[in-house]
Amino acid sequence: MLNPMAGRDIRRLVAFASLQSTPEKLQVLRRILSGVAVFADQIQVLMPRDYEGLASIVQDEAHRLFGLSVDLVGNVAAPSSADTTVKWARELINAGADLLIVLGGDGTQRNVAQSKPVVPVLPVAGGTNNVACWVGDQTIAGFAAASYVVSPEQYQAQLFVSKVLHLSHFDGSLEVEDLALIDVALVRQNFTGALAVWNPEDVMELWLTVADPIRPGLSNVGGHVLPVTTEEDAITWLQLGSNDAYEIAAYGALAPGMMAKFWINQHQRIPLDQKLIIEAPRGGGTLALDGERTLVLRPEETVTLMARRDGPRYLYPQKILSSQCK
Repeated sequence: MLNPMAGRDIRRLVAFASLQSTPEKLQVLRRILSGVAVFADQIQVLMPRDYEGLASIVQDEAHRLFGLSVDLVGNVAAPSSADTTVKWARELINAGADLLIVLGGDGTQRNVAQSKPVVPVLPVAGGTNNVACWVGDQTIAGFAAASYVVSPEQYQAQLFVSKVLHLSHFDGSLEVEDLALIDVALVRQNFTGALAVWNPEDVMELWLTVADPIRPGLSNVGGHVLPVTTEEDAITWLQLGSNDAYEIAAYGALAPGMMAKFWINQHQRIPLDQKLIIEAPRGGGTLALDGERTLVLRPEETVTLMARRDGPRYLYPQKILSSQCK
């Protein structure tokens, strides 16, 4: 799966990040397919039909360059959106996919998680923030993915179940549920606007399944205060404020080339499976899920949050290939 719109959000304009163009994404796909092609006689590649016709280009090139057979799945989808990504994931699984390779950032990987995939996922970095993603060489990623598909029973122990932040709130009498893979942020603005969060003064609280000091995004802020890894059965919580003497100053890279100062009032490590309550400020606010403002909150509205290890099963190439060593 390729999300043509991944890596083109407003953070790319306000930071010093470069756009990941469609031709560059095709290059990434070529690298992935070159790794898959080691098992060309044992692999059938599936791709969803897309609005821009990229799948048709890949279908032709895969056969001509790598001897791979590619089948196109589903009807042509509208321009990329969260709903389109969910639809693609479900169509591929229904068509018999044994593994999803997803090229996109944290937002795209979140949308795939919303589809509740029953097969493993290899999340390949292709967005602005890529904390949930494999950021190594894509050729190796393709080889590892194909190794799993050819011998899935050999690599079951190397699959990794991800943490997920589950949210629940009531819209009238209807209970609404959502999720995030990496971060949930309580933001002062009571509108979604351009979705992305890039102003540190807007952020009031953060809940992080991964607090990583070396990858950009809201996760990066927690990484400099209270790091937490994908393997740990805990999350990091931060309460942020303004510039007062008793607060901790911490820097974070919100996007490539965009350093910002945050003021931390409190921070805490919270174990998984613990019920938490988020309360909106008096003027209302929004919850940003994996870096994008998604849920508008009424004044003093509450949302339940719980972190659990019940997300997609991820295939990390280093785990697969390390297990081949004798």
